[in-house]
Amino acid sequence: METIIQGRHFDITEAIENYVKKKASKLAKYHEKISKIQFTLKIEGQNHIVESVCTVKGVVLVAEASNLDMYAAIDLVMDKLEKQFIRLREKLKQHRNIKSEELYIEFIMFADVFFFNHSHRVLLRL
Repeated sequence: METIIQGRHFDITEAIENYVKKKASKLAKYHEKISKIQFTLKIEGQNHIVESVCTVKGVVLVAEASNLDMYAAIDLVMDKLEKQFIRLREKLKQHRNIKSEELYIEFIMFADVFFFNHSHRVLLRL
């Protein structure tokens, strides 16, 4: 997982960089195919704004948060990303369950038709 941290209108300290990397590494538990996470930290007036763009196997997750404290803004962005990962995982689970249920129903219908035709043939032979 590639983590890119950019700062606009200020220099990123080593402490902030380590904090962001530590938080970003925790996102790996939600999806193992995270290819890149990009953080943009900026200051506008008194607000500290954190933007995050996360690329996961064809899906792009975007989150933005602002707060008076940079660390709090980072925490808010991470919370938003976690919620998006959970939503994505649930969406994939539902999609898989629907497909497997449809296949099961199609199999049952095919099996009923096959056995009905097969038994019908047997009855005709008698």
